[in-house]
Amino acid sequence: MRRAALAVAVAVTLVGALASSAAPRSPSIADMPAWVREAAGTKPPETLTSKKAIVLLDETTVTGGSADAITTRRRQVVKITGAAGRDDYNFIAAYFDRDTKIYSMHAWSIDPKGLEYEAREKEAVEFSPYDGELYSDMRGKTLRIPGVDVGSIVASEITQSDRAYHLQSTWRFQGDVPVALARFAVTTGSQPVVHWTHYDAVEPVRPGVWELHDVPAIEEEPGRPSMNAIAGRMSINLAASVLTWADIAKWYAGLAFPRNTPTPELQAKVRELAPKGASIESIRALARFAQRDVRYVAVEIGIGGYQPHAAGDIFRTRNGDCKDKATLMRTMLAGIGVESHYVLVNTTRGLIDPSFATSSLFNHAILAVRVPAEVKGHAIVEHPAAGRLMLFDPTSTTTPFGYLPPYLQASRGLLVTNDGGDLIALPAHAADANQLRRSAKLQLDAAGTLSGHVDEIRTGGIASEMRGTLQSLSGAERARFMESVMAQHFTHYTIAGLAVQNLDDVESDLVISYDITAPGYVKRAADMMLVRPRVMGQKPETIIDMAERKNGYVTDGPSVQTDEIEIKLPPAVAVDELPPAVTVKTPALEYSSKSEYEPGILRYRRRYALQTFFVAKEKIPELNKAFSQILADERASAVLK
Repeated sequence: MRRAALAVAVAVTLVGALASSAAPRSPSIADMPAWVREAAGTKPPETLTSKKAIVLLDETTVTGGSADAITTRRRQVVKITGAAGRDDYNFIAAYFDRDTKIYSMHAWSIDPKGLEYEAREKEAVEFSPYDGELYSDMRGKTLRIPGVDVGSIVASEITQSDRAYHLQSTWRFQGDVPVALARFAVTTGSQPVVHWTHYDAVEPVRPGVWELHDVPAIEEEPGRPSMNAIAGRMSINLAASVLTWADIAKWYAGLAFPRNTPTPELQAKVRELAPKGASIESIRALARFAQRDVRYVAVEIGIGGYQPHAAGDIFRTRNGDCKDKATLMRTMLAGIGVESHYVLVNTTRGLIDPSFATSSLFNHAILAVRVPAEVKGHAIVEHPAAGRLMLFDPTSTTTPFGYLPPYLQASRGLLVTNDGGDLIALPAHAADANQLRRSAKLQLDAAGTLSGHVDEIRTGGIASEMRGTLQSLSGAERARFMESVMAQHFTHYTIAGLAVQNLDDVESDLVISYDITAPGYVKRAADMMLVRPRVMGQKPETIIDMAERKNGYVTDGPSVQTDEIEIKLPPAVAVDELPPAVTVKTPALEYSSKSEYEPGILRYRRRYALQTFFVAKEKIPELNKAFSQILADERASAVLK
């Protein structure tokens, strides 16, 4: 499946490098189009400000000329107001494959001194926007725009055709800079049906033409949802009939189901891995095979961006992308009589709008496996027609069967069944499915050095994310990584004896153990010693600034994290004062901590339980109050004498 988000991220890096390496052009008087001069002469309202850029005109014209192709022309005129805008708008890029075509690319600029420049398509550089794939026919062209600086006007026009598996288009008019005028025009033989997402609907200014004025930017905010999940957009059905989710599912079933034919070699492997037939042990064995023994490699040519390869070919080469892994596992499960279904998803939570059915927003494929009632797991969906389903992502090598990766939880997916399909909610796991249990046995010497042994046990998504980090690192790199984590809690420290257990065994807890020595841990004041009982581990990142906050707050997701810290004190040292116990409870989180003393031992216990992936804007003040209490507890010291 064409992973658009990855493609764009990689392409931006590549395009920036290509643009910066291109030879500078000498100024030339260009035959500047009238629409560029008109937009360049407009003055945006004072309410539109940006330290990056202001879009003076963003115009998209769509023509649904045939049953399988859509032609799009996009014109843009931008005023550069800051260095970041200069870097982002000194090039344009377009993408194509064997089923699409770039008809024209053209760009112009007017520098702060009034000099005019022009860039033509013949100067464009071609590149591949994907990284890590064996082969894709997706290509890109980038064209550097000369004369771009702070204060410049930059204009561009790109016309291209795209293969239309469905006669739909999306007008994305909102981004990280404000837009003075956004215009969308569509030419089609039928009356288009439109749907607005994250923006108030407006009526067309004339048939097939919509205009928006003074579109605000989506500002950067700590913990803000993804840009694509909150930016305004208008989706358009160009055909007379409106697609449903069942239509999309049937279309995908037509592409994928014929690829689920087993070969004799594949059937033999199923018998080897699953001798007990349709048991949960067999299902887990086949899941592990698809997850671990098929290397992630995508070969995407034309419709191959959506259609999986044949199961037999995937098994033979042991290569495949997300939809290939799902296809192989589905075929193998059918060999033991277990029913399963494709689920099309997006790895950006909140992107899919259930009110508008489209295939264009899916960038990933997973599997829903029918399981009996006695099978337990955190990724269970009860479907009225398909039954009890366990969702599983064969692509995520660090997520065991029974769990979903955190980035797919609390989202939506399209269940593809034999009878069609429908959009389903992907569950968020309960907090106790994802745990970090830290225990430390430490001692404090008379010189104020803290030392001892620490064990950290991770389960669920917390284990999956840490596995993903550590698996790619060497032993020395893992030690440096842990040292960087400890740098958040200690001024001076050393780590020794780092050990990682079950790193590649996703069915077991991930256990990390190490010894730590932290000189100067004690702070002295007169004849008193101040010791922080919460030795390590910070829960809230910061207090969220509400001054101009526009969006809710995204958390790391439900989890339970506990600390049990024991500090053996030097002889003749006793505790004079302990930090007070703390209890915090809100709908989003629960927190409790307690410090205790018995002769020679200082103990600290706490529990932090986060309950949600998202906190609405109006609930952030309540979250801030809880964060303030937790941060105060984390800074609190015991007084020793």
